[in-house]
Amino acid sequence: MKWQFTLPYVREYESLHHYPDVSRITGQPINWYHGEPQDGYDGMRIYGDHTLKLHGMPMGKTPEYMQERLRRFFAKFGPVRQCRAEPHPMDPYQCEGTAYVTFDDRKTALKALAAPLKFPASLHDKVVSMKHLESGKTNDPDYYEKSKFWNRQLKELARKLHMLMSSDPSLCAEGRPVALIGTDLLERELVQLPSSSPGATRIPYGRGGVPISRGLHDSLTRLVPAGPSVHRRFGSWENFLTTPPMDELFTMEVKHLSPLAEESDTGVKKPTEHEGSSPALIKSKMANVDSVLVVRPRLVTAVQRSRILVRLQNELRQRLEAEFSIWWREGKVELPEYTQRRVDWWLHKPKLPMSIQIMSRSKDHGRIFDERFLFKMQLKRKRHEERKERIDEIKEARTGEMESSKKAREERRQKAIEEVEKAKCVGLLGVSPGLVHDGWKKLRASQRQSGNAVRE
Repeated sequence: MKWQFTLPYVREYESLHHYPDVSRITGQPINWYHGEPQDGYDGMRIYGDHTLKLHGMPMGKTPEYMQERLRRFFAKFGPVRQCRAEPHPMDPYQCEGTAYVTFDDRKTALKALAAPLKFPASLHDKVVSMKHLESGKTNDPDYYEKSKFWNRQLKELARKLHMLMSSDPSLCAEGRPVALIGTDLLERELVQLPSSSPGATRIPYGRGGVPISRGLHDSLTRLVPAGPSVHRRFGSWENFLTTPPMDELFTMEVKHLSPLAEESDTGVKKPTEHEGSSPALIKSKMANVDSVLVVRPRLVTAVQRSRILVRLQNELRQRLEAEFSIWWREGKVELPEYTQRRVDWWLHKPKLPMSIQIMSRSKDHGRIFDERFLFKMQLKRKRHEERKERIDEIKEARTGEMESSKKAREERRQKAIEEVEKAKCVGLLGVSPGLVHDGWKKLRASQRQSGNAVRE
């Protein structure tokens, strides 16, 4: 009997890796992956000054994959010098959740810091927290939830404003200036309390001590004059009221003020010098203007108004999703046809041909070489091909309709914005764009002469 002696395996170091933790030459611990920074100064020393540190990235993907996605997202702001996604210490083939993105200059880094970064559903809808290591500035990780809260407030503002103006016959006939459009409306604003305050709600923790994201539905709110949500999402009332489908509820036009009347029909009167309130300041700015931009409600029923508000809600939701979308595949070089087909095969396995599928069936199930069976399979294959062609035609027609409607909506919005910009330029150089012609000049000259005669 032959016996081969083998030495038993003994682990030299208590480590999960297949290499020693301590160098046999220098006696120092070895970090074969990277030098993990302990604080912001250490991160600046390793990666550079203009570096963003990202927290809360999704796990389950390789660091190379996350680096490619981050590089393509941040490259639209400027040149990316370095992009590093930290691997997990227990599994180097997936991302830990922390990444560092380094830019060439400070301006580009701060511009990228202000951009919202939210991954799609395939990456667990993660909203990433970012920090600028040089200045210590951070982004708002709750911006996505706050935007949804502001969208709800915008819908309520549109409903209240239309009901308020429709119930007043004078506003329906004469309209209201855009500068005074939100004076009689209220909206809710979020009140953020420090975590140490007694009124602050504690964040619940789930399994493993990971905090559960509950959004902002339990946050405290307060009533404030209407306008914060409009300025945060659209910048101005003009942009909000000209965005489809808001133009189906309101119409904007230029109202010419009469020089003879001390108080015009729009409610804008000649202010005095001692008026110091904000509406008075607004009116004083419009005192020397010959025309003002006013808003009038359209005559719609309650059912039509509810339908328009639903479409407004969908439009705001799509606008928010487009703002947070990561189009990292734009500008990507197209792969060869064969390579792209192999990539598609890796993601979605194609079905085997019917001629190969029937070979795996039992002879008791059906005669696979019977002429009637083969003719039946041929008819079924032809029916499937015709059905696929019809589906492709329907999809193409639907895509064309959506593109045409989107183009028409954008043209309608651009036309409304152009009219608003023309109205804003009224009185800057003593002329009114789009309204300057001989008849208009003669009319204004006759009004001034008659006004001077009445005063004398």
